[in-house]
Amino acid sequence: FAVLMVNYRGSLGFGQASIDSLISHVGVQDVEDTQLAVELALQSELLDSNRIALLGGSHGGFICCHLIGRHPKMYKACAVRSPVINMATLLGTSDIPDWRYTSLGLPYCFERIPSEDDLVAMLLRSPIIHAAKVYTPLLLCVGAKDRRVSPYQAVEYYRVLQARGIPVRLLWYPEGNHTLDGVQIEADFFMNCAQWIMQHLLVDTATGK
Repeated sequence: FAVLMVNYRGSLGFGQASIDSLISHVGVQDVEDTQLAVELALQSELLDSNRIALLGGSHGGFICCHLIGRHPKMYKACAVRSPVINMATLLGTSDIPDWRYTSLGLPYCFERIPSEDDLVAMLLRSPIIHAAKVYTPLLLCVGAKDRRVSPYQAVEYYRVLQARGIPVRLLWYPEGNHTLDGVQIEADFFMNCAQWIMQHLLVDTATGK
Protein backbone atom coordinates (compact mmCIF):
# COMPACT_ATOMS: atom_id res chain seq x y z
CA PHE A 1 0.00 0.00 0.00
CA ALA A 2 0.94 3.64 -0.52
CA VAL A 3 -0.54 5.88 2.20
CA LEU A 4 -1.40 9.53 1.61
CA MET A 5 -2.10 11.61 4.75
CA VAL A 6 -3.52 14.99 3.76
CA ASN A 7 -2.97 18.13 5.84
CA TYR A 8 -5.71 20.21 4.21
CA ARG A 9 -5.92 23.96 4.73
CA GLY A 10 -7.66 24.50 8.04
CA SER A 11 -6.00 21.56 9.76
CA LEU A 12 -3.08 21.91 12.19
CA GLY A 13 0.54 22.74 11.52
CA PHE A 14 0.53 25.88 9.41
CA GLY A 15 -0.52 28.56 11.89
CA GLN A 16 -3.71 30.32 12.90
CA ALA A 17 -4.30 31.91 9.49
CA SER A 18 -4.49 28.48 7.89
CA ILE A 19 -6.95 27.28 10.54
CA ASP A 20 -9.09 30.41 10.11
CA SER A 21 -9.17 29.94 6.32
CA LEU A 22 -11.53 26.98 6.77
CA ILE A 23 -14.21 29.07 8.49
CA SER A 24 -17.14 29.49 6.08
CA HIS A 25 -15.53 26.89 3.78
CA VAL A 26 -16.09 23.65 5.69
CA GLY A 27 -17.28 20.92 3.34
CA VAL A 28 -15.69 22.72 0.39
CA GLN A 29 -12.06 23.74 0.95
CA ASP A 30 -11.14 20.72 3.07
CA VAL A 31 -12.80 18.31 0.62
CA GLU A 32 -11.30 19.95 -2.47
CA ASP A 33 -7.81 20.02 -0.91
CA THR A 34 -7.99 16.31 -0.15
CA GLN A 35 -9.22 15.43 -3.63
CA LEU A 36 -6.47 17.55 -5.19
CA ALA A 37 -3.84 15.78 -3.07
CA VAL A 38 -5.12 12.40 -4.30
CA GLU A 39 -5.03 13.51 -7.93
CA LEU A 40 -1.51 14.92 -7.58
CA ALA A 41 -0.30 11.70 -5.96
CA LEU A 42 -1.69 9.69 -8.88
CA GLN A 43 0.13 11.97 -11.32
CA SER A 44 3.48 11.84 -9.54
CA GLU A 45 3.66 8.20 -8.41
CA LEU A 46 3.17 4.79 -10.01
CA LEU A 47 -0.14 4.01 -8.32
CA ASP A 48 -3.18 1.99 -9.34
CA SER A 49 -6.03 4.48 -9.82
CA ASN A 50 -8.53 1.62 -9.77
CA ARG A 51 -7.66 0.61 -6.19
CA ILE A 52 -8.04 3.71 -4.03
CA ALA A 53 -9.57 3.55 -0.57
CA LEU A 54 -10.41 6.19 2.03
CA LEU A 55 -9.92 6.02 5.80
CA GLY A 56 -10.76 8.84 8.19
CA GLY A 57 -12.11 9.71 11.62
CA SER A 58 -14.29 12.57 12.89
CA HIS A 59 -13.65 15.49 10.51
CA GLY A 60 -11.59 13.13 8.38
CA GLY A 61 -14.63 10.86 8.18
CA PHE A 62 -16.73 13.87 7.21
CA ILE A 63 -14.31 14.55 4.32
CA CYS A 64 -14.25 10.89 3.26
CA CYS A 65 -18.04 10.72 3.12
CA HIS A 66 -18.09 13.87 1.02
CA LEU A 67 -15.56 12.40 -1.40
CA ILE A 68 -17.43 9.15 -2.03
CA GLY A 69 -20.51 11.21 -2.89
CA ARG A 70 -18.76 13.75 -5.08
CA HIS A 71 -16.43 11.28 -6.82
CA PRO A 72 -18.42 8.04 -6.81
CA LYS A 73 -16.35 6.30 -9.49
CA MET A 74 -12.95 7.04 -7.99
CA TYR A 75 -12.98 5.34 -4.59
CA LYS A 76 -13.41 1.59 -4.29
CA ALA A 77 -13.66 1.32 -0.49
CA CYS A 78 -14.15 3.62 2.49
CA ALA A 79 -13.95 3.14 6.26
CA VAL A 80 -14.76 5.94 8.70
CA ARG A 81 -14.92 6.55 12.45
CA SER A 82 -17.43 8.88 14.13
CA PRO A 83 -18.20 10.96 11.01
CA VAL A 84 -20.39 14.04 10.78
CA ILE A 85 -23.01 13.15 8.16
CA ASN A 86 -25.71 15.77 8.58
CA MET A 87 -24.76 19.04 10.26
CA ALA A 88 -28.40 20.07 10.59
CA THR A 89 -29.49 16.99 12.55
CA LEU A 90 -26.37 17.15 14.72
CA LEU A 91 -27.64 20.33 16.37
CA GLY A 92 -28.34 19.87 20.06
CA THR A 93 -26.65 16.47 20.30
CA SER A 94 -22.99 17.53 20.40
CA ASP A 95 -20.82 18.85 23.21
CA ILE A 96 -19.57 21.53 20.78
CA PRO A 97 -22.86 22.89 19.34
CA ASP A 98 -21.15 26.09 18.22
CA TRP A 99 -19.15 24.21 15.55
CA ARG A 100 -22.22 23.79 13.37
CA TYR A 101 -22.54 27.57 13.16
CA THR A 102 -19.01 28.95 13.37
CA SER A 103 -17.59 26.52 10.79
CA LEU A 104 -20.04 28.01 8.29
CA GLY A 105 -19.30 31.59 9.33
CA LEU A 106 -22.64 31.94 11.14
CA PRO A 107 -22.98 33.75 14.50
CA TYR A 108 -23.61 31.60 17.56
CA CYS A 109 -24.95 32.00 21.08
CA PHE A 110 -26.31 29.35 23.45
CA GLU A 111 -29.94 30.47 23.14
CA ARG A 112 -29.89 30.67 19.35
CA ILE A 113 -32.54 28.72 17.43
CA PRO A 114 -31.46 27.84 13.86
CA SER A 115 -33.30 29.66 11.12
CA GLU A 116 -34.48 28.06 7.90
CA ASP A 117 -31.47 29.55 6.10
CA ASP A 118 -29.12 28.17 8.77
CA LEU A 119 -30.49 24.65 8.34
CA VAL A 120 -30.25 24.85 4.55
CA ALA A 121 -26.62 26.01 4.77
CA MET A 122 -25.78 23.12 7.12
CA LEU A 123 -27.48 20.55 4.93
CA LEU A 124 -25.78 21.75 1.76
CA ARG A 125 -22.34 21.35 3.39
CA SER A 126 -23.10 17.84 4.67
CA PRO A 127 -22.22 14.46 3.11
CA ILE A 128 -25.86 13.34 3.33
CA ILE A 129 -26.76 15.70 0.49
CA HIS A 130 -24.69 13.51 -1.88
CA ALA A 131 -25.96 10.14 -0.59
CA ALA A 132 -27.93 9.38 -3.77
CA LYS A 133 -24.65 9.33 -5.74
CA VAL A 134 -22.69 7.01 -3.43
CA TYR A 135 -21.65 3.57 -4.73
CA THR A 136 -18.47 3.02 -2.70
CA PRO A 137 -18.65 0.19 -0.12
CA LEU A 138 -18.67 1.92 3.25
CA LEU A 139 -17.78 0.80 6.78
CA LEU A 140 -19.10 3.04 9.57
CA CYS A 141 -17.60 2.67 13.08
CA VAL A 142 -19.14 4.52 16.03
CA GLY A 143 -19.12 4.60 19.81
CA ALA A 144 -22.40 4.65 21.72
CA LYS A 145 -20.84 7.01 24.30
CA ASP A 146 -19.65 9.57 21.75
CA ARG A 147 -20.57 13.05 23.05
CA ARG A 148 -18.88 14.92 20.20
CA VAL A 149 -20.68 13.38 17.19
CA SER A 150 -23.85 11.43 17.85
CA PRO A 151 -23.50 7.81 16.65
CA TYR A 152 -26.93 8.23 15.08
CA GLN A 153 -25.26 10.38 12.42
CA ALA A 154 -23.83 7.14 11.05
CA VAL A 155 -27.16 5.35 11.49
CA GLU A 156 -28.81 8.02 9.33
CA TYR A 157 -26.30 7.43 6.53
CA TYR A 158 -26.37 3.65 6.96
CA ARG A 159 -30.13 3.49 6.46
CA VAL A 160 -30.06 5.62 3.32
CA LEU A 161 -27.28 3.57 1.71
CA GLN A 162 -28.75 0.24 2.79
CA ALA A 163 -32.09 1.20 1.23
CA ARG A 164 -30.24 1.84 -2.05
CA GLY A 165 -28.51 -1.54 -1.91
CA ILE A 166 -25.01 -0.09 -1.42
CA PRO A 167 -22.56 -2.36 0.46
CA VAL A 168 -22.52 -0.76 3.92
CA ARG A 169 -21.74 -2.05 7.41
CA LEU A 170 -22.21 -0.36 10.78
CA LEU A 171 -20.01 -1.30 13.76
CA TRP A 172 -21.52 -0.09 17.04
CA TYR A 173 -19.23 -0.12 20.09
CA PRO A 174 -21.38 0.12 23.27
CA GLU A 175 -18.47 1.40 25.41
CA GLY A 176 -16.82 3.42 22.67
CA ASN A 177 -16.31 7.19 22.77
CA HIS A 178 -15.59 9.63 19.94
CA THR A 179 -12.05 8.38 19.35
CA LEU A 180 -12.87 4.70 19.96
CA ASP A 181 -9.86 4.46 22.25
CA GLY A 182 -9.04 1.58 24.52
CA VAL A 183 -6.93 -1.41 23.52
CA GLN A 184 -9.71 -3.85 22.64
CA ILE A 185 -12.00 -1.37 20.86
CA GLU A 186 -9.17 0.25 18.92
CA ALA A 187 -7.72 -3.09 17.84
CA ASP A 188 -11.12 -4.32 16.67
CA PHE A 189 -11.80 -1.07 14.85
CA PHE A 190 -8.50 -1.05 12.94
CA MET A 191 -8.71 -4.76 12.12
CA ASN A 192 -12.19 -4.36 10.67
CA CYS A 193 -11.11 -1.31 8.67
CA ALA A 194 -8.15 -3.20 7.21
CA GLN A 195 -10.29 -6.21 6.32
CA TRP A 196 -12.97 -4.02 4.74
CA ILE A 197 -10.49 -2.13 2.59
CA MET A 198 -8.59 -5.24 1.52
CA GLN A 199 -11.84 -7.06 0.72
CA HIS A 200 -13.14 -4.32 -1.54
CA LEU A 201 -9.80 -3.60 -3.17
CA LEU A 202 -9.60 -7.31 -3.87
CA VAL A 203 -6.30 -7.69 -2.03
CA ASP A 204 -5.12 -11.24 -1.35
CA THR A 205 -4.63 -11.34 2.44
CA ALA A 206 -1.99 -14.06 2.07
CA THR A 207 0.22 -12.24 -0.43
CA GLY A 208 -0.82 -8.63 0.08
CA LYS A 209 -1.30 -8.24 -3.69
